[in-house]
Amino acid sequence: MALIKGMLAIFDNPLVEALPRTVVFQYNPTQVTRVFTIAAGAGAGGTAAGSALDAAKPPQEEYTLALELDATDGLERGGLVSLGNGIAPQLAAIEMILQPAGSSLLGAAALRLLGRGGAAIPPSRVPLVLLVWGPGRITPVRVKSLTVRETAFDELLNPIHATADLGLTVLREVDLDAGDTAARGAARLYRLQRELRAVLQLPQALELR
Repeated sequence: MALIKGMLAIFDNPLVEALPRTVVFQYNPTQVTRVFTIAAGAGAGGTAAGSALDAAKPPQEEYTLALELDATDGLERGGLVSLGNGIAPQLAAIEMILQPAGSSLLGAAALRLLGRGGAAIPPSRVPLVLLVWGPGRITPVRVKSLTVRETAFDELLNPIHATADLGLTVLREVDLDAGDTAARGAARLYRLQRELRAVLQLPQALELR
């Protein structure tokens, strides 16, 4: 069975786009860190009597992962893009996730050519991103941080090897607009899959005895 590669599916304007841009992981991260934070209780300041176990929302989940990028294969095959740019195009595609979609110069030009105009995308809205980490984990996320370490360069100082550390915040149904129906559906499915797997731990406990 071929190894499934993780990816980020990017929707600049999910209301009009059927197909996203994608950033397919060249190499799957060897480690994924997830941190859960319980939301503050609904009581006043979280200090109301009996509110110690209250939670206003489902817990917030954060992903941290490192993407390895390397131009070696493209350089050895004589790829024109790799020879002229190294891995700069891959880095740029990741960097664009943090830029508000409505402020993209190329995106605005493309919309004008398609006759859609630029008003459909709020200028301050960043793209909607789906983290696809196998069939069991597909969830809308917001990229909250990106750290790029470029560690090798060609003769033109294009980066040919780098690590991109991504910090992702999982978007829950309560975090999404009512119009983001596809993203809300993905968030609901992501939560449901967790609940179903929690039930499976009971029979699995017998397997692991």
